[in-house]
Amino acid sequence: MNMSRADSVNLAAPGALIRRLAGDTAKILGVLVALRRAMHFWQPGVFGADSHAYWLVWRRAMYTTGPMTHDAYLYSPAFAQAMRPFTLLQWPVFAVLWSILLGLVLAWLLAPLRWWALPLWLAGIPEIISGNIFILLAVVAVLGLRHRWIWAFAALTKITVCLGPVWFAMRREWRQLGISLGVTSGVALLSWMFAPHLWVQWIPFLVSQATESGHQLGEAFWPPLIYRLPVGLILVAWGAKADRRWVLPVGMVLASPVLWLGTFTMLAALPRLQNRPTVRQTSNMVPAT
Repeated sequence: MNMSRADSVNLAAPGALIRRLAGDTAKILGVLVALRRAMHFWQPGVFGADSHAYWLVWRRAMYTTGPMTHDAYLYSPAFAQAMRPFTLLQWPVFAVLWSILLGLVLAWLLAPLRWWALPLWLAGIPEIISGNIFILLAVVAVLGLRHRWIWAFAALTKITVCLGPVWFAMRREWRQLGISLGVTSGVALLSWMFAPHLWVQWIPFLVSQATESGHQLGEAFWPPLIYRLPVGLILVAWGAKADRRWVLPVGMVLASPVLWLGTFTMLAALPRLQNRPTVRQTSNMVPAT
């Protein structure tokens, strides 16, 4: 028996309607859950909890307190020098502008998800208002496969999450590896020329903090960095060989010195990585004739 096109559409309509209702319900629930989580963090003392350390860095001694300490500054002198012009702003202005920047960047990262970007963006509000750099590190994961110099940002802030050079080395992309390491070294050298005393302080500070890698930093149910870092390196090495770009932000999460819910904001790189070719793929493209 032949079924007309109209009849088949009518039969399929109930199933399609159910799937659409289920999808819309999931989206609404996602927004509500994300809003609930965001409102939980919107309270006095949370706004600018991390970015305040960047603004305060030139108003006090830099390397005096370790991770998980209020207003602790842990990054290189190069990052502090880059931020110095912005620290001349009044704190409320700095905090608002920094959070606006993070909010816009997160929206760009999630844009390929279309409607689902909204609940995920709302879930990222705690990171936007606290002002940590995890969202910017997600951008490094997205752009760093084509613009190798961007990995200098990761190397001069949260060193262990700088896994781009590992990716390039495993793929034997020596030019890309040289660019990423060369730019990092050049920025560090330039920074050292202007403030050698800060580098003399930072390097011993890093060595002393490295001894804490076996201790728990962040949420108690995650293993310490000394166990997570090898897993992250192995994952990125495997992903580089298999050309699976999604492993980069996942490996960066595992390699983060402090692991808590905000760290997972680096996974916001995943939507953009699904649509962005690597350097090797770009170089192998042949123009149409």
